[in-house]
Amino acid sequence: MFNTSIHVGRPTQRESIAIRATRGDRTLLKGSNRSRIKLLVSSLPGVHMRQIQRILGLSFSSVRYNIDVLKKNGEVFGWDESGRSRLFTPAISERERVVYSHLRNRTCRTILRAIAQHGRLTNRQLLEVTGLAKSTLSERIHRLLQVEMLMITFSSDGRMAYQLKEPESLLSLLRAADQTVLEEAADRFIQLWDF
Repeated sequence: MFNTSIHVGRPTQRESIAIRATRGDRTLLKGSNRSRIKLLVSSLPGVHMRQIQRILGLSFSSVRYNIDVLKKNGEVFGWDESGRSRLFTPAISERERVVYSHLRNRTCRTILRAIAQHGRLTNRQLLEVTGLAKSTLSERIHRLLQVEMLMITFSSDGRMAYQLKEPESLLSLLRAADQTVLEEAADRFIQLWDF
């Protein structure tokens, strides 16, 4: 089990910082670039450099330089998953890093949301509900099973189905990790121009 300070109802201070930062409230993140980056990494575990650049309005080289210094000082560290380096503070456990990294992936969030809404789903049902390609769904399901975010069960007609392994903690983390449609559109646009 992993630690979650996320609860339904009023957001925590950490969640408020993350929400305000992703909505562009730059007055919240005053101070040196390094302290702003450190605050953002602690507020949004698993954030990557391009997101920090976009949220704080800094140049990529400035973000990279400050992250390198923070890494050297042991204040943050990078964790590579699926070809992307995610940033965490030392307080985040290995289990939490795995969970946050998968929750930052749009496809994984789509699958987890669908299963959370329906309780348990077979492959066919997941294909219908999510609209994902069969190969994409299969690959992501395999990863989510490997990291024990999902478990295999059986539907009422005996078919293999999937359900959340730790529903309460995963649901609260999933709600916190969900991005707005506008943020996802901005990420897609940045990816188009990210060489």
